[in-house]
Amino acid sequence: MTERMTNQEIVKVLKEAEAAMEVKGANRFRIRAYQNAINAIETSTFSVYDLWKSGRVSEIPGVGASLTQHINDLLKEGSVKEFENLRKDLPDGMFELIGIQGIGAKRAHKLASAFELDDREAALEKVAEAAEKGKIQDIPGFGEKTQAQILEAITELKKTKNEKPRLLWAQAETIAERVYKYAKELPEIQKIEALGSYRRKKETVGDLDFAVATEDPEKVMQHLLDFPEIVEVLVEGDKKASVVIGNEFQLDFRVVSPDQYGSMVQYFTGSKYHNIVLRSFALDKGYSLSEYGIKESKSKKLHEFAEEADFYKFLDLDIVPPEIRQGKNEVDLAANGNLPKLIQLSDIKGDLHMHTNFSDGTNTLEEMVQACRDKGYDYMGIADHAPSVESRGYAAVQKIITSTRENFNEIDSKYNDIKVLYGYEVNLLADASISLPDEFLEQLDFVIVGLHTAFSQDRKQLMKRYMTAIEHPLVDIIAHPTARLINERDAVDVNWMDLFDAVKKHDKILEINSYPDRLDLPFDLVFEARERGIKLIINTDAHSTGHLDLMRFGVSVARRGWCEAADVLNTQSKDAFLKNLQKFA
Repeated sequence: MTERMTNQEIVKVLKEAEAAMEVKGANRFRIRAYQNAINAIETSTFSVYDLWKSGRVSEIPGVGASLTQHINDLLKEGSVKEFENLRKDLPDGMFELIGIQGIGAKRAHKLASAFELDDREAALEKVAEAAEKGKIQDIPGFGEKTQAQILEAITELKKTKNEKPRLLWAQAETIAERVYKYAKELPEIQKIEALGSYRRKKETVGDLDFAVATEDPEKVMQHLLDFPEIVEVLVEGDKKASVVIGNEFQLDFRVVSPDQYGSMVQYFTGSKYHNIVLRSFALDKGYSLSEYGIKESKSKKLHEFAEEADFYKFLDLDIVPPEIRQGKNEVDLAANGNLPKLIQLSDIKGDLHMHTNFSDGTNTLEEMVQACRDKGYDYMGIADHAPSVESRGYAAVQKIITSTRENFNEIDSKYNDIKVLYGYEVNLLADASISLPDEFLEQLDFVIVGLHTAFSQDRKQLMKRYMTAIEHPLVDIIAHPTARLINERDAVDVNWMDLFDAVKKHDKILEINSYPDRLDLPFDLVFEARERGIKLIINTDAHSTGHLDLMRFGVSVARRGWCEAADVLNTQSKDAFLKNLQKFA
């Protein structure tokens, strides 16, 4: 058995195998299977190594029998004989070029062969140098324009690695809204929408790509280039412009006629893996797809689409919601009319994780209740950070709980239109104990437990801590389960398959935390939990009345995890919901 391989290390091996297959003309369906598997692993919070140890590699979406065997061989022996044979006569430097914009496997092979790129370490520099000297344009199939694009992509790659952090989705949203507001000043802009990872509601966004519909592209392009936040224009063309705004964030504008707008929106929304599957589906029907429309392979007739829904309809597909364009089986489901009816913000009937000025919130209990009533919620729960017995003393904490209980009872009886629940967010301590004694937990309406310290403990101790909460009869909800902070702290390293088994066995609820830098559970764990029938709840973790609006971010995560309303507890009526809490069961 080899040492434990990370998902990134496994993906690297699979990508190189897939590239070798492309160069050697392997069956396109086999290549597509590898692409789907790579996509699933790249976006997974699960450890493939853990799945392998449990004999569950085949559970990874897109991994069939052949790939399962290859991954088994890789993790057991450290290499795959078939992969080694595929790569045997290929220049090693080609694999360093794959992934650069505009360079696929075949182009990478051509470049590596032309410039004898046998050393990975030097491959990028050699290609950049060749581009600067005008040597790439002489290779058949490239040309001057492609040469310039490759040089730009390599430069951008270095910039991306060293200078350009990805923004939280919520941060990107504020930029997009400012662009929308500015665009509305010009009547000639008929439609505009931000596409790519932003439209798919990914946790982070690297840049913003806008599709713009107009019949006056020259006037519109000039207006967009006059956007007051622009500090640098990278590319300026008739139909495309790339600019950088004040926070070094890049905006790309693509101007298109109204008749082609739907095709452009579909193409640049992605994901790449969804478009690969969709392209194969279309090829089987005799069509090719592009950002300009759908072309008949025989007659070369181009069908244009002003609306994205019509693009999918032409292929006899229901429109796939952007959040689940993931390259799973969404195209097959769309062909059969079986796409999930994804949860919507309007389905939410309550929120069970919010804070008041008792702990680290800014509003009073009464103010939080009123804000939830304004949202039309049927129930709500306050989960302030639990008072510490260690710092305050046992008697003082009992006095706090007694007086707070009375306050909650008074508030709850005051309003007939909302149920007000009294809970605490309790710490799961480093020694695997819970920070509040059982006799205090029993006095609450619900209990949320979460990790707030010692995130780098070894897997065994972390799992022990989780099991303390999962097995505890008075615990209802596991808060922000992976404890990640996006762009700051990775998810804790545990065996999520085993943890989910325990959650299901002990009938606990997993939270989808809506806070923009948490969005936790991540969408892939949401998908897995939903598949297992695990109870999910979307909470805001609000620390003010304004934070209650964060619920939409949690709903987006649930949608990316393929959740319907029935998969999320706080879409239920008050009576049905309360039965899921220990005190009301």
